[in-house]
Amino acid sequence: MFSTIAQIAGALTNIILDYIFIYPLNMKVEGAALATILGQFVSLIIAMVFHYLKNKEISGNLKYLKPNWPIIKEIYTIGLSATLMQGLLSIMMAGMNAILGLANANATILVGSFGIYYKIQQIALFSCFGLSNTIITILSFNYGLNNKQRAKESIKYGIIATLIVAFIITLLFEIIANPLAKLFALSENSTVELIDVCEKAIRIASIGYIFMGFSVAVQGVFQALRYSLKPLFTAMLRLIIFTFPVAYLFTLSSNVINIVWWTFPIAEILMASISLLLLKNVIRKRINSMED
Repeated sequence: MFSTIAQIAGALTNIILDYIFIYPLNMKVEGAALATILGQFVSLIIAMVFHYLKNKEISGNLKYLKPNWPIIKEIYTIGLSATLMQGLLSIMMAGMNAILGLANANATILVGSFGIYYKIQQIALFSCFGLSNTIITILSFNYGLNNKQRAKESIKYGIIATLIVAFIITLLFEIIANPLAKLFALSENSTVELIDVCEKAIRIASIGYIFMGFSVAVQGVFQALRYSLKPLFTAMLRLIIFTFPVAYLFTLSSNVINIVWWTFPIAEILMASISLLLLKNVIRKRINSMED
């Protein structure tokens, strides 16, 4: 809860300062950037206050802040992979914008619809990432305890929970695709065609969310079991290797504006299949080899 409060406080600060800096102060892009930075500092400060005042299990005395370089190295070995995975999201968006710009269609409608879809898709993606982070916490704890049974249950129920959330979000998006498209397309340049295409993109792409949830949950399993490259490898396959070629092939069609959205379910299904194979191999090596 403390973590959530800190995150929300930073987000609200960002939103409020965005308005103040961009409009009354006329700072434009620089104002938006400054608001983002200040929002991050607010999150940091509030989180630190909660940590030092509320985490009674851990002493906040500075004398205990002694760097342990072997542990720091292990943290960054896993953390670097997670950092690069986040960066792949930006690469995917930039690449898709470039590919869609090549299509023989109205680029404004096509790229605009993708931008709106991408924002909406973040709701599902980060919901799954939240559960994936929970898997990392619980599974790594039980793996460190060498508790084979609880490690297996952590994987099983963590994946099931993620699939349930992804399924609920899929149903929700299918039901409210039109209101969502209208909500995120609010601008003076929005057209009926943009909203219609965006609605179609949401309905088609949402089909792949449950497969995305599985892949993201499996990434959490890999990180918990101290694999650093496997999560990065799977993220690269899902966001780039499977996405860009399929999207490009769809742009060659005269009906690209309606069918290109199948890129995402196809990529998610392919990735989920590979994730399943990798997961079975990892469980055999890391979990089944543990002593009961």
